[in-house]
Formats: sequence, C-alpha cells, structure tokens
Amino acid sequence: ISRGESWAGRVCCPLPQSETCKRACVTATSQYDLYQGCRQSDEIAFFSCVDRQSEGETCCSHARTDDCRDACFDIFKNHLTPTKEQRNMVMQRCEYNSPKVLNCVKNFTKLTPATNLHKHIHCCDKSNKSKCREACKNALLTTTTHQEVVDSLQLGGCGAPLPQEPFWQCFFRTEDSLTTAVEVSRIEKVGMDSAKWHCCQKASSTQCKRLCSKTFTKDWSTSWDQFHYKCLSQISEEKLRNCIDEVEEPCELGCDGLSFCTNFNNRPTELFRSCTPQADEAARNDVTLWQNQNDLSLPGLNLPLRNISECSPNTWKAVACTLQIKPCSRHSHANQICRDVCLDILSLCVDWNRVSMEHTPETICATLSPEHPDVSCISLQNYLYPAENPYQPIGGQVSSPCKGDPCEPHEICTVNKNCFPGSACLPYKCTPGCKLGEVSEYMVPEGAYVRIPMPNNPKGCLQICKCTNGLIEDCQPLPCVPLKPCSIGNGQYKEHGAVYTDECNTCTCFAEENICTRKQCENTALIGKDAAYTTLPCNCPPHYIPVCGRNGNTYPSSCLAKCAGLNDSDIEYGACQDPCKNNPCPISHKCVPDTQVCLSLSHKSCTQFQCINGTANCNDLPKDPVCDIENREYPNSCFLAHHNARFAYRGPCLANCKYSGVVCGINGKTYISECAAWADFISVDYFGPCVTVGLITDKNSQQCGTVKCPPLPDSNCMGATPPGACCPVCGGALELLYSPRQVVRALYALQNTSAEPVSLKGLLKALQRHIQVAQCTLRGYLSVETAIFVLVQTTEKYPSELQLEACIREAEKIASLINKQSPRIASELSLSCLTAATTVHSYSSVHSFKQYNAGISIQLVTYFSYVLNFLILWLFSS
Repeated sequence: ISRGESWAGRVCCPLPQSETCKRACVTATSQYDLYQGCRQSDEIAFFSCVDRQSEGETCCSHARTDDCRDACFDIFKNHLTPTKEQRNMVMQRCEYNSPKVLNCVKNFTKLTPATNLHKHIHCCDKSNKSKCREACKNALLTTTTHQEVVDSLQLGGCGAPLPQEPFWQCFFRTEDSLTTAVEVSRIEKVGMDSAKWHCCQKASSTQCKRLCSKTFTKDWSTSWDQFHYKCLSQISEEKLRNCIDEVEEPCELGCDGLSFCTNFNNRPTELFRSCTPQADEAARNDVTLWQNQNDLSLPGLNLPLRNISECSPNTWKAVACTLQIKPCSRHSHANQICRDVCLDILSLCVDWNRVSMEHTPETICATLSPEHPDVSCISLQNYLYPAENPYQPIGGQVSSPCKGDPCEPHEICTVNKNCFPGSACLPYKCTPGCKLGEVSEYMVPEGAYVRIPMPNNPKGCLQICKCTNGLIEDCQPLPCVPLKPCSIGNGQYKEHGAVYTDECNTCTCFAEENICTRKQCENTALIGKDAAYTTLPCNCPPHYIPVCGRNGNTYPSSCLAKCAGLNDSDIEYGACQDPCKNNPCPISHKCVPDTQVCLSLSHKSCTQFQCINGTANCNDLPKDPVCDIENREYPNSCFLAHHNARFAYRGPCLANCKYSGVVCGINGKTYISECAAWADFISVDYFGPCVTVGLITDKNSQQCGTVKCPPLPDSNCMGATPPGACCPVCGGALELLYSPRQVVRALYALQNTSAEPVSLKGLLKALQRHIQVAQCTLRGYLSVETAIFVLVQTTEKYPSELQLEACIREAEKIASLINKQSPRIASELSLSCLTAATTVHSYSSVHSFKQYNAGISIQLVTYFSYVLNFLILWLFSS
C-alpha cells in the first residue's frame, strides 16, 4: 500500500463496487495495476475518476509553483464541476508563471453558459421534497451554467439525475437539456430497466409493445416522450400502466402517519402504492396550487377551475390524496378513479365556459377512468371520512418494518421473521442486492438469478444472469420460446396466459403447454352419491403407505405418486428418509442432509445431501447457517460436521417454536420437531408421526377421524384444509400452477450446476420476500394435486382478527402478482415458472354429521379391506 501513496488515482479507491477492485486500487502504483482486479465495464464511476486523476496529474505537472500545483489538483479532486472560486484560483495562481497549466485544464474549467434558466422553475414543484424545491429555485436563479445547476441540485438533496423520476424528467424534456452522456457498456448488458421490460407484452397495441421494448432496453432518452404520450397516457393501455406502476411502487398493506390526508390513516388491511410523508406533502401542495391558480393540469390539457372553496373542498382534497397516496383495488391492484366520480367532479368544478368545445366531461373522463363496471377502480366515497377501524391493543396490531426503506440504497429490506417482541433484534434485515438496469429501482438479493432481455435481440429472447457483488453477471441464454396458443382438442385453442377450467380442474396455457391441477372430479351424472368417489386424484384409495419420489417429495401412496407422473423406477417404498443414512460421501468426507423437492423430473440428480471435506477450513466457506438437534446454531455445515453435531435443519435456529417432539407436516412428512417443519416452510398438521392421508375438500374442516387436530386460534376464521392433510388451518390459502417446462429450460441454461434456484424451497423463499407484514409468514408444499399449495399464516400464538385478516390480504396480494405476471414474478428465475394462482380459503365450518360420517366410513371400509387382504395372504402363506 505504501509503495503507491504518490499515485494520483489513490483518491478514487472508495468508489469501486467490488471488494476485489478496491483491494487492487489500494495496492496499485499506476492505472495498469488495476486491470487484473477491476472490470472497466462494471466500474464506470471508478475508472472515470481514475482517468480524471490521470489527466489532472498530466496537467498539474506543468506547474512551476506549489500554489499553482495545489490550485490545479483542487480542480480534479472530485466528480463535481469546478466551482467559480476554484476556477478563479487556478487563473490567479497559474496565469503568469504556468500558462501550460491553464491551457491543459481549460476543458475542465470551460463551462456551457445557460440562458433563460428561470424557464425551468416550474420543474422545481415536481419534487416531493421541500429541501429540493428550495435548492432548485435557488440554483436556477443564482447559477449561470448547466453544470452548476446539476451540481447544485444534487448537493441540495434532489438526488442523482435519474430519468424515471418526474422531477428530472421535467428538465430532460426541454430542448435546452441539463443532461450529459452516460457510458452504455452496462446498459448494453442489462438494459435501462429490465424489470419494466417484462411489462411490454401487456401493451394492447403493437406500436406500444415496440416503444416499450425500445424504451426499457437502451433508448430511454430518445423514446420516453413518445412512449409516455402515445401509450402510458392512454386509457386503453391500463394493463401496461398498472404493470409499470407495480415495479416502481408495489401495492402494500396499510396506511398511517399522514398529517394532511388524514382520512387515509388507520387502514391496516387496505392496499396503497405510496403512503409516505412525501406523498402526503405533495397532496397538500396540489390542493394549494389548485386554489391559487384555479387550474387543473392533465396530460396535454389545462382545465380552468371554479372556486375550489365553493366546489366540494373535501372532494378535491380526496382527489389530491388519491392521486398521491395511490390506493389499490383489492384484486387487480388498479388505482384509477371511477368514471362516475370523474364525471361528477369535472361537471361541477370545471369552468366549461373557458374550455374549448371539443372537450367535455365525457371525453376527458374517457381518457382517465375505466367505463366498464367490472373494471376495478377507486371510489372517493371511502376517503371522504375517517376510517372506522377500531384501534387494536399493541399485541393485536400489524406492522410493516420495511416501510420507509430503512436500508441503504444498494440493499434490500426483508422482514426478520425470527424476531419477536421483547427480543434484542431488528424487525428487518438489510441484504446486498442488484438493480435490474441503469435506471431501475427494482432490486433482487445477492445470489438470485434473474431473467432479462438479451442485448440486440429483436425477438425478445431472454438470458439468465446472477446477482453477484452488486452487479448482474454470468449471463447464459435461455432457449427462445414463442408464446403460442395451446391446443385443448376438438380444434379449440387457448391463448398464451389464458386461465380456464376443465371439469373441476383449473388450467392455464403457457407457450403451448397446458398446465392443469389433477383433482378427481365427482361423477355428477349419477343419481345419488358416487360410492366409488374417494376425493383423491385418480380416485386413489385413502391408504397411507408412503413412498419417496425421485424428486425428493413424499407421497401418501404409490397410486398418488404415479398419478403425479412418476414411474415405478422413480419411487422407493417408505417415506423419504435421512439421505445420509447409508453414508453416500467418499472417504474423509462427512455427509450433511440438504433435502429439497425438485419441481421437474428432468433433473439429472435431485441431490439431497452435502459432502463436507474433513480437512476443509470452515472459515473459508460462505455463511449458510444450520441448526442442530440441541438448538445450537453453526455458521455453515462444515462447522456442524467438524463438531460432530447432529443435524436438525438448515437455516438459523428458530425462535418461538418447539425444537423437540415429532410432528406431522401438512405435506405428509414426519419431522423431528415443529422448528424443523417450519424451517422447511411446512405447517404442522398434527403432533406425532404421520399415520394417515386426509380426504380432499373445499371446506375448512377436519378430514381424518384417527388423529387429534390442534385447536384453531379462531374457530370462525378463514382458512383451508390442505389437500391430503387432516386438519384445518387459519390463513390465506393459494393453489399455484407452475410450468415444468419452464423449470427444464432454466436447468438447461444453468447447465445443471444447481437445482436450488428452481426448487420448491427456492420458490417459497422468493415468495416469502413479498410478505411485508411482520405478523404473517408463508409456507407451502407440492400437493398430491400436482399444484403448489401455499399458506400465509399468522406467526402469533393468539392472533387478533386484524392479524388474521392481514394474512388473508397478503395471500391475495401474492395471487394478484402471479395472475398479472408482475415483473416482480417474471423477472426472478425462482418465480418465473408460476403461471396462475387461485385463492382457496373459506370460512371455517363444522362438518355436518352426515359429511363427517361419510368420510369416516370410507376410511373404515378401506381399513377393513386392508385387514381382510392381509388375513387372506396370511392364510395362503400358511
């Protein structure tokens, strides 16, 4: 380090994004020492700084006095434009004795004079930060060059000049722009915003699909104006607009703490896109602006208003708050104001005597609000008065710890599900992440795989890349699949993305692949009850003779395994056992279980264990905590193996659960403890080992007569009885369809290096990140109906009605993201195989005597049949 102290580039060493590059910088003696540890295309800001210092070193070497040299180096010391004082100082100290210095630095001190800067003042009001608005007005009135304006705005709290922010867009759209060119190497690779690119297929017109793709790949600056005017401003492109909104500002539960839009407070189970103090202040400013100017700005049109104080002032306040706070409809997540509300407001409050004859309330509302009554919209009636929800005691409230973005800009906030009231921990976790594009605000966590468009590919083919050290790296092309319709027989077709029913089964079409649940439909043509109907897929008998599938999943019987598509060669009799039981690892290695359920039988090997080298240095291995049966946590499997501890489960040791006592999971698998089941994203069905399979019902009721079910926290709660399980549970319940072919394509691109990103656990982990309420958690399993059954349950032992309702709403939010194919689902490889979601929770109801006895009768008949067969075989063998 000391050898390179005199190298001018040393001041740039804090800038690299990768630790490898930082180390290369602090030990470098010249720019040539950087290229082994730093990749120039990924470290744009760092290499720009190094180049600037190199040019500065060359310029300042001509200085004949120390004063001139110091003034010269001061010009190059940071990325901002030299100030007027710095320019004057180098002029004074170098003009006479070092003229070569002045000639050399003129490219850095020569600025572009700006005229009529005051015409940008209207842009200042676009910011929702009062500090930025003040700095903006001050900069435009006191500075004289474009460079100084940009510097002043950044220093004044307006942030970096990002084109997706309305404040900076206002400057970019003028002819006399303040922007400068940006290097495009990373843009070529990742795009401007690859998350929003996934929305382009939702455009209703070919022109908007083309403009959308062009805008979010690499032509933002030239295409944005056209895209905004021709597409985002049109009512016909509501799906496209909502999709883009979902990336920028996802709908999340709860709103509180607003001082102006107070009628939006105390709404813990309603969805909002932007319930923030900044949006609250912006709504206040909108109302003030309308009152002062008596004019309403719409895209391409200004409407003169009557006196607002005389024209429903509460309504105007509700309008301003709705536009800024952005409440979302429950299922579609749309946030447009309803047509009737739009017509009422414009008819009563616009001064139509001063409006051109071509415009009427009907023509204007046609571009702003949906007309069809089935299209979701926001009614202002809900927000004209305060919410009537009773405030809960502290123990019964819900919270969203990640609201307000407590983490750093390069980090992702997730709820800490292992932190409970009274414990010394933060209720959220901050983990490093990667942005999906140069102007994207959407991030995925370190280690996640994403699907982004391939550069310079007009067909829209995708590539799989990995988030590594804050950058999108290691890209591999995916097989390019045309999104063609599916044939359903008899010459009929379903469009790609269509959801339809086939008798009692839910189906979806994904790129010529028909994906359906495998429910057993009752024969309704028969008169009376169908005695042969068992409720299980393929009408399998409700025997519990478990088998283990090659995909790592335990099935209640071989009949159900074969019904799910497995062959005889794919199953072993008996539930899936400890994979380390027969010590499959080589000599000098220790086996540690690493069980997983693979979502495709095309996996060459669905590995269920990890081999630890006995001579490995555990400190050199990445952190991947594991817990032993004594509830002791180890940084990774290597430490557990070297301590000869008995493995319990992967992940940190969990709190608020029992770490001893065998339980049966809703997936029909026996776990050594409640904690082990929870760590595997599985809810407990009942205590003790698994002994039976439950009949399938759409009711929230008990399905086995031979087990004792745990009591429900609320006997009247909404919930479900998971397929094949015995006991009902409270919470939001979803049935997710997924595409096995999508999983195969992903494995092909990953070259079978790892199945974890597209395993069941990888999928559930990724879904869990979308649960923002701290009192709710997500669990799920691969059901006997070949769908992924997901529960969103409360983490509270004695939950309030509010907490139970919040989990229902979180489940519905997840279903909407999947059904709308939000970029938050489509971008991430682990979730991209999901094609449709159905909510299946219902209110709890006690079985009628007849239904209950019918279920018991089937099980008793099966039991006696099994005993009779056994006796016949015994007699025969005797």
